[in-house]
Amino acid sequence: MGNEQEVQRNFGQRAASYRQSRTHGNKADLERMLKLLAPDKNAVALDVATGGGHTACALAPHVKSVTAIDITPEMLREAAAYAGALGLKNISFQACDVHDMPFAEGQFDLVACRLAAHHFYDINKALQEMCRVLKKGGKLYILDCSVCDGEEAEREINRMEKIRDSSHHCSYSPRQWLALLGELPLELWKHRLLKLQYDLPEWFDRMGAGQRQQEEVFRILRNLSPACREQYPFGEDFIATYRFECVAVKC
Repeated sequence: MGNEQEVQRNFGQRAASYRQSRTHGNKADLERMLKLLAPDKNAVALDVATGGGHTACALAPHVKSVTAIDITPEMLREAAAYAGALGLKNISFQACDVHDMPFAEGQFDLVACRLAAHHFYDINKALQEMCRVLKKGGKLYILDCSVCDGEEAEREINRMEKIRDSSHHCSYSPRQWLALLGELPLELWKHRLLKLQYDLPEWFDRMGAGQRQQEEVFRILRNLSPACREQYPFGEDFIATYRFECVAVKC
């Protein structure tokens, strides 16, 4: 099964739980995004891989319109229901793939992608597409799962993530993100690595990870080197995790 089909299967089955996810709907995260983007009321925005619609619905009151895309029809239905419950009328929902978007070059003032890029099977192509549809002077916002710089963390934490979620492709470290973004006509305005922690029961349950998968995750964590273990403290019900956040402007 290809990555696109894995994404559609895994998230189609769990669309409702993602709409209700405290992680994806985190109010502080969304408010920070709005502060960083400072959207203009006349802006036309694109929300890439909208999932439960949290990003689109956060942007909508501050812009002229939002186009929210996702590859999974069930997610789009949940996102549309969420927008409807909030009374938002300026969001359109469309099924499409970030790797081949049916939009004109320079169509959007803002492009946002939250907690989704680790599922993209060709990150270079996805970023090129996001950049292509962005107007010159427009802003690109990315927030995604990340790992600490270094070969061990980049390898082992991604291996752990893949065990929990078969549609996971890659969480990139800051050094990898900077290299990827550096290949595009973008001026990186702000970037940072955020440290937080997952509630493990919720994290496992969200993707239906069974006992065998959970045990394998803990085995990987226990076998990290001392230096890597220091970056990834964990217990029976939590694990440290990281996110990369950036805002870039198209040159």
